[in-house]
Amino acid sequence: MNLYPACPTKDGKAGGVHSILKRFVVAFVAFVGLVVPATFALALLAAPPARPESAQPPRCDRNLSDASASVAAMQARVKRLAATKGPEVCAATRLYLLELVKARAVAALCKNGSDRAQTWPL
Repeated sequence: MNLYPACPTKDGKAGGVHSILKRFVVAFVAFVGLVVPATFALALLAAPPARPESAQPPRCDRNLSDASASVAAMQARVKRLAATKGPEVCAATRLYLLELVKARAVAALCKNGSDRAQTWPL
């Protein structure tokens, strides 16, 4: 029993499996040649446009200087209380950590890239 139907060739003779395989390969290459570029083009069209580097939000310079001053004040307070023992040191250390977290949040909003890493090594 013949499982592969024979397709006639140009001269009317049966071509056999070879011609079917050849037609399949040609159709596959044509399909890939049409689908891959179309898919790539659709992916490019669907991608969001590149946005230019945005400027700093308003009042960033003031916010950064305020945050820096707050951190410096709390650091001085912790250094001043370092010689003493008791709950005052713990409270001052917690407040210092809170100021660092606030300053880091301000830096995350106002600075980006290498400028952020150089200014706030937190």
